[in-house]
Amino acid sequence: MSQIRKLDRTLAARIAAGEVIERPQSVVRELIDNAIDAGADEIVLSIRSGGIEEIRVSDNGRGIMKEDLPLAVTQYATSKIGTIDDLYQLRSLGFRGEALHSIGAVSRLTIASSYEGLPPWTMVTDNMEDEGIREGGPDRGTIVTVEDLFGQIPARRSFLKRPASEAMLCRNTLLSKAMAFPSIHFSYIQDEVRRVDLPRRERLFDRVMDVLCLEENFNRKEFVFLEKDCGDFSISLVTSLAGVHRSDRSRIKVYVNRRPVDEYSLVQAVVYGYGEILPGGAFPYSCLFVQDAPELADFNIHPAKREVKLRNKAEIHHAIHNLISKGLPREIPAIVARPDQPQQPYLEPVAKTDTSWTDASFTRDRIIHADPERNFQPDAVSQKPRDNGWLDKAKAIFHEEKARPYQASSTPAENFWKPEKAQFTYLGQAFRLFLICQKDDKLYLVDQHAAHERILFNELRQQRNVQRLLVPIDFEVDGDVDAFLCENGYIYTQYGIALSQKDDRLWSLDSIPQSALTNEKKLVSFIQNSTGSEEEIEAGLYSIVACRAAIKAGDYVDDATARALLEKVFELEDPSCPHGRTFVVTLEERELRLMVGRTQ
Repeated sequence: MSQIRKLDRTLAARIAAGEVIERPQSVVRELIDNAIDAGADEIVLSIRSGGIEEIRVSDNGRGIMKEDLPLAVTQYATSKIGTIDDLYQLRSLGFRGEALHSIGAVSRLTIASSYEGLPPWTMVTDNMEDEGIREGGPDRGTIVTVEDLFGQIPARRSFLKRPASEAMLCRNTLLSKAMAFPSIHFSYIQDEVRRVDLPRRERLFDRVMDVLCLEENFNRKEFVFLEKDCGDFSISLVTSLAGVHRSDRSRIKVYVNRRPVDEYSLVQAVVYGYGEILPGGAFPYSCLFVQDAPELADFNIHPAKREVKLRNKAEIHHAIHNLISKGLPREIPAIVARPDQPQQPYLEPVAKTDTSWTDASFTRDRIIHADPERNFQPDAVSQKPRDNGWLDKAKAIFHEEKARPYQASSTPAENFWKPEKAQFTYLGQAFRLFLICQKDDKLYLVDQHAAHERILFNELRQQRNVQRLLVPIDFEVDGDVDAFLCENGYIYTQYGIALSQKDDRLWSLDSIPQSALTNEKKLVSFIQNSTGSEEEIEAGLYSIVACRAAIKAGDYVDDATARALLEKVFELEDPSCPHGRTFVVTLEERELRLMVGRTQ
């Protein structure tokens, strides 16, 4: 007797449905995609009991013809593609012809539609059981109702979360879709209460900010809109300034051809674009929209269409990096007094060290030794408040601060920093980290390491002294880096780095700039992991060398060296280190007077 048997039609359909429909969120995703593809500019999502009891999506699109209603729930039936070539020229969100069939296999599915103003018709399918077509329905567009999801598959339903959690996932799916389609009015109704209403917007920036502000109380001035047309693809980006960030990448959203996708390399491109503008461990709020040529993007990987293969991913990665690094407004932090926070900001000192630093170019070969009198050991000071109601006041201030939009206290560099031969008064070194000087009515606090790193970076660009290695360093690379070096090895040559290919994916480092003699391993590691543009490679190479040679945090710097360093700082066109971090903070006399209550 044969042990192989053909599966029952309903069982096979439910097995296949498991790849497409995992929970109510999956239903919402597929139905909204269909509504968008139908040309709707009004979409309403309504759910009950987290979508487990009912999900309803109504739209004002072109609708479905009476003759097409039975086909709509048939597996692999779709109006989006007709030939194999269409699969690689996709311009619609849906195309696989699986969604409605899968939904109808695990729920009671009702589709009511009026095709372009014709009399409406309604079709019902209850867990693969067709109940036929009857007259009636909306005057325009389509209403799809999904009831009792997984009602006949209790094992699947048991894996669902609480209704409140499932409802949140459905809401987030609608918001994710809404970001990419600002011209569509989206509404979300949960248990007969309207929770979200997103009106039509003319600009992508406005729609993205509408969605972001539902989650957190942002100030729209803290975000910028960047865009670039690169021929085969274009990039649009709504992203936060340096003052607004979080501790993980979860708020970096990526869309390719208006589909939300999981593509780590593009998230990485956003992070790399910021460089060290953000503090370590901080990430921006960003919504990245890439519009790529359909023939260069393949979404036919997974039924949920959350993954994409991009044939020009490297080009897109570099374009995103350059757009952010060059287009993000540079800001110079300024310490300001606030009426609700008059106390002086606390600066955490660096740890005491016994190191010292000297540079012949600044000190004319004088030997500088650590000054024992400069060792700072600030003691923590605590004092019990005299006001017994201090706790209630502190709570009130905390809640008030939480509700208030963040106000970035900074000045755009292009409006503030003017390179010049400055006349300033050097005041001294604080915490063996900051050089402090006075110029006009401002105090300047300069990060000594970052400032010197930038100056060395600029000087290194002019150096071409090359040192040939007595013993070349051999190293292996991955396939993409190997191809990059074969085609673009000349980029390294013009910076004094000679490379030669010894075998497939095996290279040799033959010579380096004299200033990099102690950094051979770091240079090799950089080469092994770099496939960027010439600008990215130059910045990476010189930041490695400059960072190692610069004054360190904790080094004592004598007055003459500090003045020479500050003179060069004021001559810079952009007060930022090679990594992109601004290293100057200002404090105006007027603000300082306000902080101590001296208003006259």
